[in-house]
Amino acid sequence: MHFCSENTKHCIMEAKQTDNREIKNFVSVEERILKLVREASETDWKNNRWVILGEPTPKEVKKLNTLLRCDVTGFLRMIDISAVKHSRKKHPNITEADFCLIPMIIAAADEITQGKYPDTVIYRKTLEKEYYYVECTRTGRKRLAMKTFYKTKIGG
Repeated sequence: MHFCSENTKHCIMEAKQTDNREIKNFVSVEERILKLVREASETDWKNNRWVILGEPTPKEVKKLNTLLRCDVTGFLRMIDISAVKHSRKKHPNITEADFCLIPMIIAAADEITQGKYPDTVIYRKTLEKEYYYVECTRTGRKRLAMKTFYKTKIGG
């Protein structure tokens, strides 16, 4: 598997050899998230896999640098199985479909604020519910990782 980028849309490529021609199957980030969420319910904590969502845009980097008080240039966004398991355990009203909204919640957040801890930020997006995606920095690995994800009633 190889990671590739088309503008800001990130995908994963699986290449297969058939009749000396390479066939490429591109899977969307939402499909990869869905696969990870389903895998999280079937695996134990020791088997921690992840999905890379891509790099933040230059505009996002500027905002995050201010909120986090560190430079996140070159960081990659990721979601791992442990964060999915945590979110589902603490917030059982989150559905598989909700997890697929994460890239849109990040890209079109109504508000991005400092989190409870200095290394976290919260993306809030109002749709039919209010969604909160909490991201933390992993500076050693240059990652912006999902910490938790939940939804509430609007105004609640």
